[in-house]
Amino acid sequence: MAKSRLLFLIIFSTFYIAAISPPAYSQQFGIDGPEGNIEDWTIIESIYATIYIEKNIGLSNVAKRINVNFARYDPVEKKLFFDQGFSDEERLANKIDIIARKAKKILDMYPSGLHINIRIYANEEKLWDTYEDVFKERKEYRAFYIHKFNTIYISYGNVSESILAHEIGHSIIDNYFDIIPPDKVRELLACYVDVHLKD
Repeated sequence: MAKSRLLFLIIFSTFYIAAISPPAYSQQFGIDGPEGNIEDWTIIESIYATIYIEKNIGLSNVAKRINVNFARYDPVEKKLFFDQGFSDEERLANKIDIIARKAKKILDMYPSGLHINIRIYANEEKLWDTYEDVFKERKEYRAFYIHKFNTIYISYGNVSESILAHEIGHSIIDNYFDIIPPDKVRELLACYVDVHLKD
């Protein structure tokens, strides 16, 4: 049953990937990455993530870009979804956690102690500069995940629930298996999370 489900996921995702250009990238290995000055970042802690946001980005604007309306239909998530009076920090943290829980549920993978770093840059140039600093080549991805640092890198203009779900999916997959699957399999499974996020 598990093998047939995985086969279905891979076949379905193959057709999906063929129809779109990949929105992001996952890198399994890398060298020591740039951290920058801690004073340049607003840091928010959630259950599943430490979120670093460049200080010139408004937190309310980031939270507004992430749509988790699908949570209103989930018996576990709807209380968080409907609760009022949260600060911008709490609202953003809750949205990231809702996406992480849904991604784990979609994949049926529950790695213990999952906690991801998410770095949100003010613009794409800074994101691309970071990629170049780490890998010594320039790639213009909308977002990327580096397993060695357990970190998602994304620019403010590309923040969305679907891209975050895709990248969080990469982290779940990489932290679930003792031996990390090949890149193509990981990408297919991460795309599956994106496709089914709002089911």
